Amino acid sequence: MVAVARTARSKKEGQVVYPQVLDGLIDAAWTLLQPSGVAVATETSTGWHLIGAAASYQHFLALADTGLAREAHPCGSTPQADKLLAAALILLGQRVDLVAIDMPLSHVPITGRGTSDNAVSRAYGARNCGTHTPSVLRPGSISDDLQASFTTCGYPLQTLEINTPGLIEVYPHPALVELASAQERLPSPVKANA
Repeated sequence: MVAVARTARSKKEGQVVYPQVLDGLIDAAWTLLQPSGVAVATETSTGWHLIGAAASYQHFLALADTGLAREAHPCGSTPQADKLLAAALILLGQRVDLVAIDMPLSHVPITGRGTSDNAVSRAYGARNCGTHTPSVLRPGSISDDLQASFTTCGYPLQTLEINTPGLIEVYPHPALVELASAQERLPSPVKANA
């Protein structure tokens, strides 16, 4: 989950005041057997600051609830938006504005590649940043249920323009390539089945 809270910057007596911008990211697994990473960060006048990151939904919940025993190893589980948002609220001290998820999301059933999947793959495929091909089965109901869960919590999917609170689909690899001025996709620090 990527949870992002965006507040417009304002000017006060000739100087720019930077209210906190809260960001969270969910690197969602396309199956319930694999864990999904979650992170939250905040932007201030000095830049971005990581507030918390976890290798699974349960580990993220344990960051906010010291009474919750952390799983020995990150495990896959069904995401519950209400619990993730409550944990982010505790960690950040305010409500998240925008949730960004690294998984296909859509207002219509996902049956295959979308326009944006093809556009990203055309632009970044040669740099090892082509998108995975979604299907009815993967991510399937995981994507549908995750989107419905966030919509129920007041974070509807944003596709044409970004309004807050909201939910967006992201594919971070091209952004990382550009930010790092890299020739190709940066290697993952951990293999999925390691």
